[in-house]
Amino acid sequence: MRLFLPVIVLLCVVTDSTICSGETLRQAVPLGQLLQAAPLSDLVKEAKLRGDARRGALVFYKSAAACVNCHSSGEISSPLGPDLAVVGRDEDGKPVSDEHLIDSLLRPSKSIRKGYETVRVLETDGQVVSGLLVADRDDEIVLRDASDLQSELVVPKDEIESKQLSEKSMMPEGLMASLSSQREFLDLAKYVIEVARGGAERAAELKPSPEDLVVEDDSINLDHARIIQKFGSRDFETGQRIYHGYCFNCHGSDGNTPSLPTARAFGTQKLKFGADPYRMFMTLTKGNGLMAPMSHLTPKERYQVVHYIREQFMKDTNPDYVAVDKQYLQELPEGTEDGTRVEPVVRDFGPALASQLERQYSSVLTVDVDGISVSYNLHSMDLAGIWKQGFLDLSETQHARDRGEGTANPAGKPIEDLSLWLWGHDGTLDYPRGDLLPRGPMPRHWMDYRGHYLHGDEVVLSYAIDGRDIFELPRRGPVDTSITHLLKIHPGDELVLGVARVPDAKQHQVQMVGLDGEIEQDSNSNAIETLVLIKPAIGNAIVASVAGDTQQMTWAVDDKQRIVLKIPQDVQTRMVQVTIAADCDGPDIKELSDSLRNVGEKDSKAVDPETFTSGGELLWPDVLTTVGYRGLQQGAYVLDTLTLPESTPWNTWFRTSAVDFFADGRMALATYGGDVWIVSGIDDQLLNLKWKRFAAGLYEPMGVRVVNETVYVTCKDRLTRLHDADGNGEADFYESFSADEDVSVNFHAFNFDLQTDNEGNFYYAKSGHGTDSSIPGCVIQVTADGTQRSIYCTGFRTPNGMGVLPDGRVTASDNQGQWTPAGKINLL
Repeated sequence: MRLFLPVIVLLCVVTDSTICSGETLRQAVPLGQLLQAAPLSDLVKEAKLRGDARRGALVFYKSAAACVNCHSSGEISSPLGPDLAVVGRDEDGKPVSDEHLIDSLLRPSKSIRKGYETVRVLETDGQVVSGLLVADRDDEIVLRDASDLQSELVVPKDEIESKQLSEKSMMPEGLMASLSSQREFLDLAKYVIEVARGGAERAAELKPSPEDLVVEDDSINLDHARIIQKFGSRDFETGQRIYHGYCFNCHGSDGNTPSLPTARAFGTQKLKFGADPYRMFMTLTKGNGLMAPMSHLTPKERYQVVHYIREQFMKDTNPDYVAVDKQYLQELPEGTEDGTRVEPVVRDFGPALASQLERQYSSVLTVDVDGISVSYNLHSMDLAGIWKQGFLDLSETQHARDRGEGTANPAGKPIEDLSLWLWGHDGTLDYPRGDLLPRGPMPRHWMDYRGHYLHGDEVVLSYAIDGRDIFELPRRGPVDTSITHLLKIHPGDELVLGVARVPDAKQHQVQMVGLDGEIEQDSNSNAIETLVLIKPAIGNAIVASVAGDTQQMTWAVDDKQRIVLKIPQDVQTRMVQVTIAADCDGPDIKELSDSLRNVGEKDSKAVDPETFTSGGELLWPDVLTTVGYRGLQQGAYVLDTLTLPESTPWNTWFRTSAVDFFADGRMALATYGGDVWIVSGIDDQLLNLKWKRFAAGLYEPMGVRVVNETVYVTCKDRLTRLHDADGNGEADFYESFSADEDVSVNFHAFNFDLQTDNEGNFYYAKSGHGTDSSIPGCVIQVTADGTQRSIYCTGFRTPNGMGVLPDGRVTASDNQGQWTPAGKINLL
């Protein structure tokens, strides 16, 4: 059978011949050029309005501009640049304007302060040298060059043909281009203005603490020789990616045309602090001269970018290139670590986190139940795992690493005796599994996952088994290693539930024990007021019990030694609580028996989980405030900046992945780590941006759409619709709107974007290249009510962005590489 799908049409809007020749319509203007073009009065106004002098002090002391290396601010004066505490007045004591101070940052040669002029010397051999005059002796002059702060240049007077003051400042032109953002410049400008006006006293107030300035030395105990010896093609590729993400701003894309006068040309110039791998690595680690430390990279990543620089730019052209041999490796400091270790990052994801679990389960929801982690397989609602003494190990995932190709793994000790929670179908736990989707949900007539509710720190799961609606609230049980499942089971056909497994039938005995201590003789025992004990010959027991509306519920041991709870056909709703406990001694068994009796004394009513589905107290009450930045571009399409919060009480990593807007202008913003934030205050001035965490714990959200003022999110395993039942500004129901049918644990298998057409249908794209999806590189269509989904079109490499034209037609981009010679926009 042939599958006919809509044709993909490449959009090419030709407005000029240069477009079809491969040139872009408009290049992004670098920050340095934008600052140079902006009116000084505007920059002063913006610095005073939006700049932060304390942040500016950190820029002064720690940024790549390395201001502190040439300037002091009320401390011991530097021979290279004037003290900021005195630059508020000129040499004659007259006040200088704020515009003059800003202009000096951008155009340092326009007005050079007396005493800091550069001397330009023509030597008798025709060579020209320049620098700051350090000493003028009888037979020689001594200069200091900003490009090499640790050495002095001595010129004998009998070799001087002529000497004159240069019109060039020692401060390099374009130094502000090394700053990472407009905010950094405005913060630095605010700091300079305040120190210039407030003098040494204000400089002392703004000086960062020693803790703020410390650079951690993570080079200790590295196995440097092994790291260098094992360099390969993947290290080269990683180094290339890092270089063109950070280093090219100063050293140039080709490594030989630096944008900063003080940056090295790797192919031709001598490296001041060493050209061998170890010394280059230490320069990146601790910083040196005007080079700031690259402490945001791991030691291995620093070595990888060093490897790329040496092999790509230095090896064949730089005479200082140091070859690596056996003797060189033997002389390196010894250690045991490979440089990939990342310090644990503790983040607050809320009460539950959706993810994969190892490589066995592609869609789980892991709930922290008062110190016991319970992980539900959302494709079946069985347990994927249960453990204690830890939540999830996310150290190799996107929650801790820039790339994060690893999986979420249990971080604690598995509780094997509690690991069985298995729903049967059509009356048996051994239902046929041959036709099930390998990485997708069960057929809806067997299991229909509806979503989960948050109520404070508790999580209520909503699903249906064999058409029977269930609400489940997991809680810590009454003894140490125990879990209680509070269930509200709506009317329907008989259900079977496996709750425990006999570890070894030859070594264990199963007993049904009543509250009076009497042992039931029938293995198919009435579940009312009965404990199921799995007792070993020596040691503690596994115990299961059920309380609440247990009429006609029975226990059984099946032929695979599983403890099965049978729930009869009902025309009424019943509330029960199922408790399973491990490692139980005599006192534990008595406590479980007392707990079972206590529920029975309360008119046989267990807690109703559905009462926890209408919202609860705020989980994230703090509303964070930032200041945005208006674009410096001239003309149309000005790029404003909405500033992300620097930190949050929950240690959020703001890697934004998608945005959309409400009718009133508020923005819904998703992060790669699983959050959705609501941002208000997006007006013309951007002075009071308010950030409120709306949802957390989502599975790699890469698309957001606001439909009828409700937020929909594209996650790796499903489209999720977020509800705020009590209107307190936080989502309390994470509804499974449409479950993806092929969820891969592969790192590249992203689900991108979320768009709607004029009929309300939803569209998102599944990544292609590098994935193991059954149909990679396709666009999925989901009907407006979420009940139907289909493949809309295929054939993409990596369709990582979508759009909708005014007439409702859908577009999708594709990413350049392999069989896709250039990135393009496709009309679907």
